[in-house]
Amino acid sequence: MKFFEVPRGLPYQWLLPLCFFCLGLIYIYAAPHFEASDSIAHVGMIKWIADHDGALPVQSANHAQLYRQQASQPPLYYYMMAAIWTALDTSDFDEFFRLSPFAIVGDPMRLGNRNRIFYRQPYPPNLHQGTSLTLYVIRLVTLGMGTVAVAAVFQSARTVMPGREDFALLACALTAFNPQFVFISASVSNDGLVIMLSALITWQTLVMLREGFQTRRSLVLATLIALASLAKLSGLVFAALVILAGIWILISARDRRGFLVLLGAALVIWLVIAGWWFLRNLALYQEPFGTATMVDYVGRRQTTIPQLLAQEFQGLRISFWGLFGAFSILTRDIHYQLMDALTLVSAAGFVVFAAKHRRDRFTFAAICFLVIILAVACLTLVWWSLQTTASTGRLLFPYITAISLLMAMGLTALRIPALLVALPMLAFSIAAPFLFIIPNYDHPPQVDELPASAEQTFARWDEITLIGYELQRPERKASGLEIPLTLYWRAQRESTETRALFISLLDSEGSPVTRLETFPGWGTLPTRWWQANTIYRDDYILQIPQDAASSAPAQLHIGWYPFPGGDDMPPVLESGEEAAVYSIELDFAF
Repeated sequence: MKFFEVPRGLPYQWLLPLCFFCLGLIYIYAAPHFEASDSIAHVGMIKWIADHDGALPVQSANHAQLYRQQASQPPLYYYMMAAIWTALDTSDFDEFFRLSPFAIVGDPMRLGNRNRIFYRQPYPPNLHQGTSLTLYVIRLVTLGMGTVAVAAVFQSARTVMPGREDFALLACALTAFNPQFVFISASVSNDGLVIMLSALITWQTLVMLREGFQTRRSLVLATLIALASLAKLSGLVFAALVILAGIWILISARDRRGFLVLLGAALVIWLVIAGWWFLRNLALYQEPFGTATMVDYVGRRQTTIPQLLAQEFQGLRISFWGLFGAFSILTRDIHYQLMDALTLVSAAGFVVFAAKHRRDRFTFAAICFLVIILAVACLTLVWWSLQTTASTGRLLFPYITAISLLMAMGLTALRIPALLVALPMLAFSIAAPFLFIIPNYDHPPQVDELPASAEQTFARWDEITLIGYELQRPERKASGLEIPLTLYWRAQRESTETRALFISLLDSEGSPVTRLETFPGWGTLPTRWWQANTIYRDDYILQIPQDAASSAPAQLHIGWYPFPGGDDMPPVLESGEEAAVYSIELDFAF
């Protein structure tokens, strides 16, 4: 396995963060601005603060506000990004931000309509409009936060196992080359700030466990804790974790002065930097954290831990390793299965690692500290998920330093080469935007002429003409049957009207089996943006549920209606006659 030996002498402490940053640029390119989880609400918070001279919104039952439940979030990230928003021109926001009514959120098994808003120019990135440029700047800054977090993971690994470049590289790769971590780090999200601060806290606490108390480090940790708690409530958890590590040092080293300095600094600096926000919550919501108000806003749930594990554990593991868009774009099953196997192997190896180092005082203390972080992460996630729907992998990212180090311990104990893990993860992370993200947001391609493989036809709905189609036989999938369909449209002229497309599959008795409503390009390109005398290739997949009754040859009905709420437009056929509907006879059963 010499090929997978870690080369000596390379400056991994900056090489891996740089590699992560470059990888993040690919994701910034691939994922449009509002397509990560809660990005719309995060932008709403930034915009509100910028538009109201720094004033924070108050959480209420008014669901019309763009910031929605994020009004209950600590404000540090939003204040930072509001400064960028104010400095740049965003006067075109209302024109730029146009919600798609057909967007699918939270259901990765349904296809198409992934875009939350319409993008006039998804690729290459639109750097001309002020709002788009502003959001790219914000995303670059957020990506920089993720880059700092990656560097902190590397330094944490070197702290735990000095001189083991393979261990540091492996731990860092498990963070930096996790596609979901890159995706979140390249989006507009307050997760980026709390992840960075939490990674720095974890690193500095590990150094404290190794070297003991130091006044300067205690002040740094106290400041990081205060900032983290003002970035997101998960950052407040690290206050207890740092104090717990301090108690370990107090007992083992009997350094009362050092512990009191740490405790006092943490309390005083937290009160100065973050205390005002918690007092504000008490005044507004009669609670210090605002979580009960947030849960009342998004909706409480009634469930049990067994039900939670049975229903949502699969979604949690998938969304930790790669679930893009608004929880709507999966990768491949083999990816999740390989990461499951890697996790199980590392867990088995961790037992070996812990047993081997049980007599090493510092290493054992570091292991205990990291295990406690992971346990607290799981407990807080379960606690929050019992109150409201929250079983998503990104909520574990503030604890990703501990997760990556513990996995790296297990893999190292089993002598699995670092590059054997790092290189495939890097390759997949590079490929994922092109394989899974871009195809869901790109506009339908323009073609010069109807291909020979297409069936020529003619049907016209005002300025829209269907000139051909390709219809393939059904493909058997786990969820049922899928029928690939390609339509070829010609725009006779430019239009200011918005038309919605529907495609209905009817069985032999005329009963509907499935119906798809969308805009062209499976939701990406409204008709008002079509270019005159241009042919568009428009690809779809019709999903037939498993429980649908089998049918003899049936029909496809294709039509348009003015959006919203208009009556179906009757098509004009090649003969010049007006038909009630345009239909295609299928030559196969399903």
